[in-house]
Formats: sequence, structure tokens, C-alpha cells
Amino acid sequence: MLCSDCEGEAESAPRGKGLGFLKNGTIRIHNPRYAALLHECLDRIPRSGLSVRLRTEVRLRKRGTLPGVVGLTTYYVEAYAPKGVAREESGAHTITFYSNLMDKLTDRAVVAVMAHELAHAWLNEHLRPEASNAREDDADMLAEMWGFEAELVALAEQTEPLATDEHTQT
Repeated sequence: MLCSDCEGEAESAPRGKGLGFLKNGTIRIHNPRYAALLHECLDRIPRSGLSVRLRTEVRLRKRGTLPGVVGLTTYYVEAYAPKGVAREESGAHTITFYSNLMDKLTDRAVVAVMAHELAHAWLNEHLRPEASNAREDDADMLAEMWGFEAELVALAEQTEPLATDEHTQT
């Protein structure tokens, strides 16, 4: 995994064991607070399960185009994968966090947002890509199973749920 904050291969950086969760990831978060929180989040994801193997870029932007959205995970199909061909050979993820809204959250709530978006990447790769209200619940449940329950509670206390429809992708 490449980490622009670590100046090289993340496995050789003195960060933590959790960076292996994003096998082909690139982190483009230059804000020290958010970089540290992302590394903390990655360190806490249990190693007992499958990692995200697709090419994944994690980035920080000032603001997004969807009102109230703090993070967004997008799954791209790079090439058609016929039946029987592994999907991981033909897709990529982009996980974007928006600092204008995250700046208003506590560290615990920011970690919840990060765990939730990482869960979307995992679900897209290991189940199927989907944008739905049910997938939002799935991402929260997976983040909770990874041990982020207290952070999800903190996020819920600091925010109001967004009205979503079946075509909104997070």
C-alpha cells in the first residue's frame, strides 16, 4: 500500500499492522489529524477476515457536491467481468472524506465515518456493489462488528441522518 503521508510503502512505515487491510491502497490525506485517525481506524480492523484487494484510493477533499455527506465510497468497474471471472480483477474504489464537515466532528465520530466508508469498500468487493438504504445499514453493522460501536454512537449523537433514496451512493 502506498501512503503519501508515509513517503513510500506503508508496510515499512512505523504506523501499524492495520494498513494491510487495503492491499492495493493509496492514501492521499495530508491533514495530520485525519491521517492519524485513518491509520488508527485501519489498525483496529480485525485481521481475521478478508482484506480489500482492489485498487483503492483514500483521499481528503474540502467539500463534496452532495449536501451533508461526510464521506463517499465509489466503486468503479474498469472492465466487464463475465460470469466466472473474479470481480477483483476489474474494479477499483475511491473513498473520499470531506473536511468541511469532518472538521465539525469529534475524533471518535470521524473514526466512525472512516470505518463506515471502509466497510462500504469491503462490502462492494466481497458481496456486490450496491447503493441502497440497506447497504448503509450493512456498512454500519460491519463497522460495529469490527469494534467501532462507540464511535458510531458518537457519530449518531453529533449528526442527523440524511434522507436517502435507493440511488444515493455512499
